[in-house]
Amino acid sequence: MNKRILSLLIGTLSATAHAKPLFTPPKLADNANTSAFVESKDGSRNEAWVNSDFMVGLDGKPMHVLLESEDPRYFGRTKLYLQQLNYTAASLNGEKIASSSQFYLRHYKTFTRHSNNNVSTTYTKYFDQTKQLIVANKLSEAKPALAELTEKYTRNIAEQAYTAWLSSAYFYNIQDWHNYELQLRKATDMHSFLEPDLALMSMQSLMNLELYNQQYGNALQTLLKMRHIKNKQLSKQTVTEFKAQLHEQLAAQPVNTVTSKLVQSRTWRHFLNRSTFSLKAENGNPSTVALYCQNGYQRFSELPVNSYQVPETYGRCYLAVQGETDTQITYREEGKVRLGLNL
Repeated sequence: MNKRILSLLIGTLSATAHAKPLFTPPKLADNANTSAFVESKDGSRNEAWVNSDFMVGLDGKPMHVLLESEDPRYFGRTKLYLQQLNYTAASLNGEKIASSSQFYLRHYKTFTRHSNNNVSTTYTKYFDQTKQLIVANKLSEAKPALAELTEKYTRNIAEQAYTAWLSSAYFYNIQDWHNYELQLRKATDMHSFLEPDLALMSMQSLMNLELYNQQYGNALQTLLKMRHIKNKQLSKQTVTEFKAQLHEQLAAQPVNTVTSKLVQSRTWRHFLNRSTFSLKAENGNPSTVALYCQNGYQRFSELPVNSYQVPETYGRCYLAVQGETDTQITYREEGKVRLGLNL
């Protein structure tokens, strides 16, 4: 065998050995639910949302389901709904694998002549009044006005989205960062119901907060969500430059610590920045601590979690935590950088 052929063979073998894995994410193939499944028969305009984290199994069905909502009464209906979803299972180099996915379900209501997608004129009146109080920094008056807007006039998902945005502005002004974050996340999840400028404002504010909290992976995911805002453009160059800045910040911080407070039936999520993490809780009990990944799932039944090393084969991962209201959690990560890791 001549040297040229040998060198070509060695080069081919080397390229094969270091080839990037071919990952295909799970994809929703069929939704056997009918619109009547989530439609309500009563006359009110009240709607609800449920966000779900799960793994798509080899059979294309959701498993390891974790539900999040402000109204847990809808959890039963959501589980039934998810059972009627069929996915094309994820694959890695042609082999089926279990992989993480999410589903945001709106329990909506429709009426004979309209879809219930818009805010009512009564809601608009009280929204504008409350907004003026917040803008004028009349916070003592804004507090009861916001409570009344939320409890009496906020009904469908569109109104919930605008109330969440307005609530985030109020909590920012009184420097209640915990509730500020909760409302920003809610507004971001419902961004398609907001005016594009407000949707963008919500995401930019959330991203800045995540950067401050050293949740760099979360900030990257929030930035990528901006691609879905109507009439707003996000260039590849912007994403590339932002990733580079995040890597610079991580390089300057070999250990990252994030603290937070849980709310019952809401999910705290953290996209992993590094390969090894620890988690502890105080003043309460987390009910679920689970790692959802492109190619793996791990539930932690006992706390604290001490120096758990995430397999590199898991690909991109995020930690999902639920528990009793006011439970304090401290998350610490170190080791190899995983930011932007994708199979």
